[in-house]
Amino acid sequence: MSSGIYIATAGAVAQSNALDTTANNIANAATSGFQGDRVTFREQLGRAKSKDVAMVDAGTSRLDTEHGALAQTGNPLDLALEGDGFIGVEAPNGTRYTRAGNLQMDSGGKLVTNDGLPVRAAGGGELTIPPTASQIDVGADGSVSADGVMLGKIELVKFAPAQTKREGGSLFSATGQPVAGEAPKVRSGMLESSNVNIIRGVVDLVKVSRTYESLMKVIQGFHDVESKAATDLGK
Repeated sequence: MSSGIYIATAGAVAQSNALDTTANNIANAATSGFQGDRVTFREQLGRAKSKDVAMVDAGTSRLDTEHGALAQTGNPLDLALEGDGFIGVEAPNGTRYTRAGNLQMDSGGKLVTNDGLPVRAAGGGELTIPPTASQIDVGADGSVSADGVMLGKIELVKFAPAQTKREGGSLFSATGQPVAGEAPKVRSGMLESSNVNIIRGVVDLVKVSRTYESLMKVIQGFHDVESKAATDLGK
């Protein structure tokens, strides 16, 4: 079988992965605190006999840590993080982290994310706001108070770039311990927008789709040629 079909197939797999990543970025363009993924490719030596044959790998996805723009909302429970870092939350499978700061109170007054995950207090535990509170304030250090009474601090942590792994949307797990250094500052009454440029995303989606379609045609072409060759040789 021609090495060309392997090269085209490797390219199609890589473009398929890029297509999935680009589509996910576009789908989350309106998600607060969402950080898009970028796919990079590198050449790898093919296993063909010719030393001149090389194929592209399947692609490596990396997080784009550029911060999104901040938008004023006026809601004291809308929190934007200024600087690198995350808000700690309690998920069913353990502690997770997010930059999506559109928080709210559940029916019991517990401070939760938009998905209903409890926000972690610094040092562990949860934060509960009295349902009768008329004024809620969140300080730059994550301190939460209601009617002037301090309730605790939101857990704010930062990690090395390679120590976080996306678990869907704007939720991350950590593969290492938080690093020392200044924690991100909290901007109450604001939300961080997604860092995905929707125009760039659509352009990338069209480009990747067309490249994938072209590679599939190449693969079909190789298949047709080899099928015809096999038929002719059989005669």
